[in-house]
Amino acid sequence: MVLLTGLIWVSDTSLYTKLYYGLFAFPALLGLVLRPHYIKQLLREPIVICFVLFSAWLLISLGWSLTDSSPSSVAKRPVYVLMLFVGCAMMACRDEQLLLKALQFSAIIMAIGAVVNLIQFLPNASTSARLIGTGAMRNPLLSSHVFGFFCTYWLAFWVTQQGRFNRFSILLALPLLAVLIETGSRTPLMALFAVTIWLMLISGKKGLYLFLAVCLAGAALYFFLPGTLMSRGFSYRPEIWQQALAIAQEKLWLGHGYQSEFIFNAGGRKLEDPHNVELAVLLDTGLIGLTLWFAMYAALLRKTVELRHDKTIQLVSALACYGVFAGLTEGSAFLSRPNENWFLTWIPVALFAALSIRQRMQAPA
Repeated sequence: MVLLTGLIWVSDTSLYTKLYYGLFAFPALLGLVLRPHYIKQLLREPIVICFVLFSAWLLISLGWSLTDSSPSSVAKRPVYVLMLFVGCAMMACRDEQLLLKALQFSAIIMAIGAVVNLIQFLPNASTSARLIGTGAMRNPLLSSHVFGFFCTYWLAFWVTQQGRFNRFSILLALPLLAVLIETGSRTPLMALFAVTIWLMLISGKKGLYLFLAVCLAGAALYFFLPGTLMSRGFSYRPEIWQQALAIAQEKLWLGHGYQSEFIFNAGGRKLEDPHNVELAVLLDTGLIGLTLWFAMYAALLRKTVELRHDKTIQLVSALACYGVFAGLTEGSAFLSRPNENWFLTWIPVALFAALSIRQRMQAPA
């Protein structure tokens, strides 16, 4: 829960990462040492296998990278993510409901946190102001990754889950959606629209109702707050992507090496971010790395189709869908220390892998 909610209440990202190391990563490593049989279960999961192979190739690419970063420091990053896989898998195998309740309680905290953020921001906000958020939140775009993740959770919860609590899920999604609008970021709104299409495809009538509701909300936003969607055009994304592809072609198969630095000229500004996760992977690790990256998500998609009637799988696949589509225009720090970008990639993927491992253990031999 510290990993999921900490960014809105810890003072800075350094403390946030230290809390993750101490309260999640180290216990996960200790649990793996004490119960090594979990290694076998992890290595039977295609998503984990693809991640391990991708990480190995990424570390090899340091051999030709021009980065100034310490190799020993950079090499720890895949371990941090691997411990996320380990911790989530061990929780799911011990008690799947424990993992799901932790996720749900975190989503409640974040909905309350969204209300607090709105109360603090709106009274003194100018028309051009963009909400950043409390705690360790650093800028509106990164904040939108986190709030968008939990908004997706509550929308998907309403579509896929049953019970008395289900009726409150839309109410809990509303403050999160309001925060997304106030960040001024269009990336999560696009990703949420993609999520509604995904849920409509896999869940039936309620998914269709959500899709229609989001379409109506989008139309209302366009007519009443057109600046939210249209004022900044494409924010130089096409120019940045074109330059990134040109640079990637210089070392297409092997990539320029992990942590390589790039400069993109757009609108008279010099930017270092290709603003696309897949392009960032291609630039650093080449087609070989990008193939392994796609293989990880292909394994996730295959499992989703295989277990498409499982409501929990539907829910977590929606979180992964959100991350994929939000990453099309943002989230280039694809393998970093714990931060906002993890809500687009590693948190949803690790949750899905954990549930997949749990399902495999329960399946009859």
